[in-house]
Amino acid sequence: MLFDVGRLLHEEFLPVYRAAAADTDGWEEMAVSVAHRAGSRLASARISIAHMVMALRSTDRLLTEAMLDDGGDARALAAAGTALAAELMSAFCAGDDGLADAVLAGSAPDGAAAFYTVVSVRGALPNQVVSAFRDRGPVLLATSGHLLLPAAEAAALSLCLDVQEEFGGEVWFSVAERPVARMALARREVDEIDALVASLGRPPGVYRIDDVLLESAVMETPEARDELGKVLAPLLANPVLVETVLALLEADGNRAVAAKKLFIHRSTIDYRSWQIEQLTGLSPVNPRDLAVLGTAIGMGGER
Repeated sequence: MLFDVGRLLHEEFLPVYRAAAADTDGWEEMAVSVAHRAGSRLASARISIAHMVMALRSTDRLLTEAMLDDGGDARALAAAGTALAAELMSAFCAGDDGLADAVLAGSAPDGAAAFYTVVSVRGALPNQVVSAFRDRGPVLLATSGHLLLPAAEAAALSLCLDVQEEFGGEVWFSVAERPVARMALARREVDEIDALVASLGRPPGVYRIDDVLLESAVMETPEARDELGKVLAPLLANPVLVETVLALLEADGNRAVAAKKLFIHRSTIDYRSWQIEQLTGLSPVNPRDLAVLGTAIGMGGER
C-alpha cells in the first residue's frame, strides 16, 4: 500500500516540482489543486495517516533531489514541498470533502445537513480559511473552492467576521443560506454577490444579497442599465470624481474618512460632491444615490 501511495504522490506532484524549479507562473495554484485532489483520493481510499506521511516525506525528498540535480532553485522547491504538504494534509484530514461537491451538485447524500450556508472566499486560499473555520466548528470545502457551513446564515456571518479578523481583515466573504436541495442556487448567488462586490470595488468584508440588492436588480434589468448609462457618461469622463465616489463608498459615506483617504480637505470633498450632483443629478451624500453611483462606476468598468 505504501508503494502505491508513493507512486500516486510522485505522479501527481512531479509537474508541480518541475514548475516550481523553473519558477513558472501559476505553480502555487497548481500545487493547491493537485494536492487537494491527491489528498481527497487518499482519504477516500482509507489510507492510514502514517503511511501517507511517510510517502509524502519520501516523495518530497526524491523530487527535490531530482530537481536540484537539474539546476532547480532550492528555495522554490522547498516552498513547493511546503505548499503541497499543507494542502494534502488539509484535504486528507477533511475526509468528507466529497460531500460538499455532492451537495453543491444538487444531491442530498447520506451525512448531509438539512441546510447549509455557502461561502465564497476572495483574498486568501480556501484551504487556509478552512483551517480557521475548523477551529470554530464543522465546515466542508468543495473542489470549486466554495465552503459549506452547516449553520444558519446569521451564525455563518458571525463566523466569517471572526475569520476575517484573524486574517487581518483583507478577505472578502459572500454568503447565502439554502436548504440542501437548493444548494446550486446558493452557489450561484454567492458567485454573483462576489462579482458585484469586486466590480464595485467594495472593501473587504462579509456580504449578503441584501448588501447588493440594488446592484443585482440593475444588472438584471436592461432598462435600468440604460438609464444608468446616461448617468455613467459624464461621471466616468472625470477620473477625479470617480475616485471620490469610490473613496466615499469605501468609507460608507463618511466624508471625513474619505477626505483623509484621498489626502484632501473636507471642504474639497464637499465641493466634489456638489460637482457630482450637478453632473448626474445624484448626491453622493445620500446613501441611496451613492449606491447608484457606485453601481454605475462598476458597470462602466465592465464595458
